[in-house]
Parts: sequence; structure tokens; C-alpha cells
Amino acid sequence: SSGINAEWPLRPGGCKKNMIKLLLVVFNVIAVIIGLSLLGIGAYSKYEYGEILAVSSSSFTSIPSMLMILGVLVFILGFLGCFGAFRENRPLLIIYTILLVLVLMGEVVAIIISIVYKGKITDSVNEGLEIKIDGYIAYDDDNTAGDVDDKEIVDKIQESLECCGIHGIVTYTEDATWLGNHGNMTIPASCCTSEEEADYCTISSDTADYYKDGCLDIVTDQLSESAGIVIGIVIGFIIIQMLGVCLGCVLCQRIARDGYKEV
Repeated sequence: SSGINAEWPLRPGGCKKNMIKLLLVVFNVIAVIIGLSLLGIGAYSKYEYGEILAVSSSSFTSIPSMLMILGVLVFILGFLGCFGAFRENRPLLIIYTILLVLVLMGEVVAIIISIVYKGKITDSVNEGLEIKIDGYIAYDDDNTAGDVDDKEIVDKIQESLECCGIHGIVTYTEDATWLGNHGNMTIPASCCTSEEEADYCTISSDTADYYKDGCLDIVTDQLSESAGIVIGIVIGFIIIQMLGVCLGCVLCQRIARDGYKEV
């Protein structure tokens, strides 16, 4: 007891430093979870919305990859921060804090891209769909023209989102090239609800069942909703990470005052 009382005046801020150290370790455990979450969100977005993103002519297509990269960085920084705080290693904590600030800047860039894109989403999707469907029709007309990837992407979008063309079947039935090859009563099989394996389906019979809605509005709504979710999640992560930057700076200052340990 006397030994503790004798040493206590020598380190009046020891309790506060230990509390900051504990908070930083807890924060970085959370950061590891955040990193895994960002990685998961990016991977899910790339897998689930890959074809939808492919029709966009904007920089939004890079957001899933950017989130995955940020997720890996945050995950690594979480371990780095835990180790630096536990060892009270000031140089390591300085590197950690600087890198965390850079990651925060990357997340801000991702948010800015998303916000800017949300304002131009309809025009961007319309332009992208026109390019892909033109490629689809060109490939259908001549397999040496167009791009088979365009055909696969358009078919996947029309099947999964239950839509047809840009504004409906008129995208095909009023296209000169399509009319010359198929007439105005034939549309891609991916526009129809029939499960029969075929390249086309006819809309001449009363029993024909096809998707009436165009893909433009549906894709726009999907991307707009996804962009909003991504923006909200990343803003939440930024707020939490700002706390980590503050804790890292305060702990570095405390360690500098008391002397720091080597790794």
C-alpha cells in the first residue's frame, strides 16, 4: 500500500492514460468488425448488383471495389491500432493515426462520388442501357458484331428485375435492326415469364405473358436505394473512426509525456 502511495504522485495521469489505452483497444476491436463489414458490403454489392452496375456509365461502378479495399485497410489498421495501444508504442500509433486519416479521406471520396452520382443516376443509367441494348441487338443480328457480354448482362437484368428494354418492349419492337430480323411481335426470351428455354418469345397470342415495365426506372430505383444505404453506412463508420483518430492522438501525447515503450 505504501509503495503504491509513494509511486502514485510520480504518474498522476496514469489512470487517464490507461483509460484512453483501453478505449483505443476497444475501438480497434470495433474497427476490425467495421473492416469486415465494409469488405462484406462491397463484395455483396459487387455480386448482387454487378450486372446492374455494369449498365451505369458513371464512376459509381467503382464503389463496391473501393469499399472492399477500404474494408481490408480498416481491418489491418484495427490490428495495428490494438498492438500499438497495448504496447504503448508511439511511432506505431502515429503511423496508425495517419493511415486512419487517409482511410477516412478515402471514405469521404466514396461518399462524394455516391452523392454526385445520385443526382445524375437516371441519365447515367439511360445512357448505359442504350449502349448495352444496342450491343445486344447488334450481337443478335450478327455474332461477329456487338458483344456477347452485353447480351448476357441485358438478359440477366431483364430476368432478375422482371423488366424489358429501356421503356418496355418498344425498345425492341420499334428498333429497325430488330424489326428486320424478327418483326414487331418477337422479343427476347428474357422479357417473358415463360420458363421454356428459347432465345425469343412471341407476343402475338393472347396468352403471351411478358414484362411490361421498362428497365430504366427499376434499375434507377435499385441503384438510388443502394447508393443511399452505402452513404448512410459509410457516414456512420466515419463518425466512429474519427473517435479512433482522436483517441490515437491523445494516447500519443500521453506516451510522449511519460516516455514510450519500444516494440
